[in-house]
Amino acid sequence: MDNNTKHLKFKNISVYIGNKQILHDVSGIAEPGKLLAIMGPSGAGKTSLLNSLAGRQTITSGEITLNNSAFTKDLKRRICYVLQQDVFFETLTLRETLQFVANMRLPDSLTNEEKQKFLDGIINDLHLKKCLDTLVGGGMIPGLSGGERKRANIACEMLTDPSLILLDEPTTGLDASTAYSLIHTLKTLAQTKNKTIVATIHQPSSKMFYLFDKLLLLCNGQMAYFGETRLVVDHFEDAGIPVPSWYNPADFIMEKMKESGDVQDKIISAGKKIKNILNFEEETYSNDPGSPSMDGKFDFEFKAPSKTEKVKFWKKKSQKEENVHSGLMEIDKDSKLNIGETTKWPTGFFTQYTNLTIRSFKLSKRRILDKTKIIENVIICAIVSLIWFQLPRSEDTLRDRMGAVFFIGIHWGFIPMFDAVTSFPLEKIVINKERAGGWYRLSAYFLAKCTSELPLILLQPLFFVTVAYWCIGLSGVAEFFATMGTVFITALAGQSIGLFLGVVNTEMRQAITITILIQMAIMLLGGLFTRTLPLWLDWTKYLSFIHYTFHSLMYLEFKNGPAVGCSSQLNSTVFPVCREANATMIPSEILLEYYGIKWNYWQYLLPLFAIIVVFRSLCYIMLRYVHRPV
Repeated sequence: MDNNTKHLKFKNISVYIGNKQILHDVSGIAEPGKLLAIMGPSGAGKTSLLNSLAGRQTITSGEITLNNSAFTKDLKRRICYVLQQDVFFETLTLRETLQFVANMRLPDSLTNEEKQKFLDGIINDLHLKKCLDTLVGGGMIPGLSGGERKRANIACEMLTDPSLILLDEPTTGLDASTAYSLIHTLKTLAQTKNKTIVATIHQPSSKMFYLFDKLLLLCNGQMAYFGETRLVVDHFEDAGIPVPSWYNPADFIMEKMKESGDVQDKIISAGKKIKNILNFEEETYSNDPGSPSMDGKFDFEFKAPSKTEKVKFWKKKSQKEENVHSGLMEIDKDSKLNIGETTKWPTGFFTQYTNLTIRSFKLSKRRILDKTKIIENVIICAIVSLIWFQLPRSEDTLRDRMGAVFFIGIHWGFIPMFDAVTSFPLEKIVINKERAGGWYRLSAYFLAKCTSELPLILLQPLFFVTVAYWCIGLSGVAEFFATMGTVFITALAGQSIGLFLGVVNTEMRQAITITILIQMAIMLLGGLFTRTLPLWLDWTKYLSFIHYTFHSLMYLEFKNGPAVGCSSQLNSTVFPVCREANATMIPSEILLEYYGIKWNYWQYLLPLFAIIVVFRSLCYIMLRYVHRPV
């Protein structure tokens, strides 16, 4: 699949964060087929520069171009940016992960066979075939090794067949052998696939160090060196800082850049001489037969200033070639892989929604239908059934019957709520990464999230209510199906509130704490514990969604269910009708009035539907406008 090469040029890049200047007029160039390393001590500005090159950090001044064209916001989606942190869903296998990325990031114009062929090629290039059926893992879940995770991270970004690849400290956390192997793989990709690769690196081994073709050194946010890696030793020698022959050049350079005083001044001063030479506006045209072969590409030659103090940019040979290569997102019309500049998303809404739904279902299934949760559900169902087994329908057991109904409602309102509140905090790093990369529409993700979990949220209440309802001895068959529907709606209302709380409070501990406090308030205002509130607090009961669930279930229980008998002790009855001669049953209207059930069944359901719509809409708005990815 053909793909245009990308020449990345950046000139006089300055970045401020608040009042602090992070980068000071940094310049450089990255070329196809070569590896550019950005090195410097911690806090030197490496990641800030890389974020700027990726369009994820606003630059205060300077210029970034690809193939001499201005860098646009839309191009963030076309650049391969491999984060330092390997961000994955831990419970998916590598095969599932890569297949999802291929389906999402390769255009719909490719057939499934073409997508699979392209994916297989990347898997082979990055030596991932042997671990395809291994869980990605992480934390307490065993899975891929550090090197495999890093290569998997690169594979996900390579699936768009990018010409420009940016990597933030790809060797972090890897042993020397694995780190060298990874950089060697990147070197091979650069040479064989003609990719432009830029990587920040902290402290490479000497063997790894010389795999990089070009080197950009940063010291306190300033350019200390830019040029060929093999000439950096000569550069430091000319600056009056000779590198001992027995010393790893990378280690020596890093140590010197950490020193204070005269040494740093010398390094920065020498770097300024290079910056003065890097005049990106000056290009010379050459027809010299001895000049490097251009073949319609830019050719760039840099030699250390201590040797020649010369920078050349070879122009294109002809206007025809310029028309072909000058466009930043020029499309090869014979290649179905390339995506035009006007195409915002690589795939259509339906493709995005379908694949997101499948992935979300797999993730939710492993979370919601966890063996521990199933066992917990069975045990609680058994306890409820035994405690309230076949309650007599009499005034003496009314309080017990109300307690059973209230527990069913609150249990299946709170379980989905608590599960949902942890959902987004667990997913946010992955989702933000994918949204920042322009993988899919937010609307597709949110709709898939809501619909994929629907059958899983409803499956466990189906079992619980079916068993507990008949064991307790609640109303008839028609009321059973209405009760089931009420519990389903309650579960969705609870989940909606949980999703919103999880989006508002993306820190897990904070989200859980706030949710527990809100659940306590919802439970106390639900109608079982407090029938009469102070006048100035009476309105708060309408804020509890369990209030509507409890009253709707009580309506079903008393309105059309079997009659409730009077108390066996007439002196203790609270219903005057039971004190009358020959009265053995309590009319349903009296029960409903006594317990404050003033609405009909459907009127109690309407607020639950409103809660579902309102809180899911608020959740989407928060994701759309507040939690926007960088």
